[in-house]
Amino acid sequence: MTALFCFNDLVAIGALQACVELGRRVPEDLAIVGYDDIPMASWVHPALTTCRVLFEEMGRLAVQLLIDQLRDCPGSCRDIILSPEIVRRASAP
Repeated sequence: MTALFCFNDLVAIGALQACVELGRRVPEDLAIVGYDDIPMASWVHPALTTCRVLFEEMGRLAVQLLIDQLRDCPGSCRDIILSPEIVRRASAP
């Protein structure tokens, strides 16, 4: 295994800690990427490469979609696709 894409940043930080305990070098031996860009992602060593998600925007859109569903989709119901932003740091340059 040469890379690990984790469910979220906390899991990725746990993977970073496990690598230290096992003597694996990040990113030389194993690249690690998290998902959500919590503040702690930039504090760990090496700093965690992650995908930034705009949770406030996601929540606002989810509430609007729920309201539309409750109103039987006035106009038209729609799918929404949010694109996360890759934040490149040292764990997977």
